[in-house]
Amino acid sequence: MRMMNIRKQLFNVLGMVSLAGLFPACDVLEGAYDSPEVAVQEGQYYIDATDYAKWVYINLHTPTPTITTSTINIDDLTETGVPEQWDIAQHRYDVKTNGAAVMMTDYHSIEELEAAGLPMGGDWIEDEKSEQSVTIDMSHMMEGWLTYAPGHKNTEIGKWVEVDTSNMPPSYTMHDNVMLLRLADGTYAAIQLANFMSTDSYQIKGWMTVNYKYPMFEK
Repeated sequence: MRMMNIRKQLFNVLGMVSLAGLFPACDVLEGAYDSPEVAVQEGQYYIDATDYAKWVYINLHTPTPTITTSTINIDDLTETGVPEQWDIAQHRYDVKTNGAAVMMTDYHSIEELEAAGLPMGGDWIEDEKSEQSVTIDMSHMMEGWLTYAPGHKNTEIGKWVEVDTSNMPPSYTMHDNVMLLRLADGTYAAIQLANFMSTDSYQIKGWMTVNYKYPMFEK
């Protein structure tokens, strides 16, 4: 009988030790399943948007912007290579968004916009759909016709480069106003066009240098 009591007491002691060791482990695991905070990403991306038959997709939700290029078939207007995750896409100076709304601000640096805070007024512009959304083939321009592809684009971001074709060669006017994007998931991003030509001596139009910050105005 005494031997059974000793064994019972020993079992209870070991059980208490095991439970004491279990609770610190729970404390450690408790934070392991919390949603991680989104790290603020800011800087500049530089993309080749010179090809009329391509879209360049940018995903701002990754530690550095993920760049993916798709191709538009000139014959049947189908597009291949579209990534599953993306926020904005550029075709020359045209831009489309993945369900975002855009406000063109009066600020000329992302830092100024951030210091001023989230605008309480202003118009949020969503993408527009058109059967002739973007030009994909310029080879017949001298014959008087171009090839267009249907799709969406955001006319507000498109204001960052004005192209005047009333005279030849066309004249280009760049606007560096910061564009504020309210993305589909409710977060905000800021982009600003810094240059629309290549940074080498050739200065080829369609190479886009864009300042960015994501996320903006975190709650």
